[in-house]
Amino acid sequence: MSKISLLARNCTMFSKTKELDEEAFRKSLQSFVDFKIGPFLASGGSGEANSLSRDELRRVYKIGVEVCKGKVPVYANMPEVRSAQEAIDYAKLAIEAGVDIVNLYGPASLHGFRPTDVELRAYFDEVLSSITHPVTVAPNPTQGYTPKASLIADICNRYTQVVSVTLNGFDGDAYFIDLKDGINRDVAMNVPLSGSFHTLGLGATGLSVNQVNLIPKTVRAYVDHYERGELDAANQVYADLHRFNRYVEQWHGARWQKMALRVLKLPGGEGGLRKPYLMPPDEEVRRFAAGLLQLGLSEIDELARSAGLRQEELAQVG
Repeated sequence: MSKISLLARNCTMFSKTKELDEEAFRKSLQSFVDFKIGPFLASGGSGEANSLSRDELRRVYKIGVEVCKGKVPVYANMPEVRSAQEAIDYAKLAIEAGVDIVNLYGPASLHGFRPTDVELRAYFDEVLSSITHPVTVAPNPTQGYTPKASLIADICNRYTQVVSVTLNGFDGDAYFIDLKDGINRDVAMNVPLSGSFHTLGLGATGLSVNQVNLIPKTVRAYVDHYERGELDAANQVYADLHRFNRYVEQWHGARWQKMALRVLKLPGGEGGLRKPYLMPPDEEVRRFAAGLLQLGLSEIDELARSAGLRQEELAQVG
């Protein structure tokens, strides 16, 4: 059994009429179970959580629990919040649905807001005084600011319900080292793909990789090779994943994921994105597909063959 947890912010699936597509969502979550990947339900990016109503959010959590609980850890993410009370309310919604762990960001950077150390500590104090359920703390730079490692370490040390820290959006290993040095108890550390050869060796216990929404077999192979000490093979897959990531991130966040699901005819592809996101024009989607196949990843080639895609036809568009 793998000692390294594999996690990802999964996509929320919509129908052609932009309603929650429960059947497609269940199929997508089943692939997480099949490859032993813990989903972060209703993330603000991949999960388009800010477009979900409260009832839809509750339903997303419940479906995730029904499909995944007891098989892989079920994490709840939430829409961007402006206050501690909003975070508490969303956390309670997820806890009532039965999730294992709630993911906590700081307050959103709305209109240029960046909390001071005192403000951010007060925010977490208020939330964690109300929520005793297991949580993971995520100091994600995409919110518009990066909390000091020492502040996050202090939160971990003072609140025993903090079971892990999830470091999405970080490059390199300096923040990881500073954070790990500051934590004085057993707290799991989930790291992104970038720099993971170092951070896994330094004691990281989980890998948070959104590429699993499309290529779970490839990401699983990276972790398996690493754990078996097959470092040459792990390095090759690591390089493939970086090439993949550099390409798709031209269409940031949920855009590339929904484009890929559409061109490869996977569950949720037909429904695409929900506003404020808009699906790119068909010609751009075809160019995206052509470039995707040119990456030469075997898992993508397999998906393309299943979808009936032909590289030579797409190349004419690209």
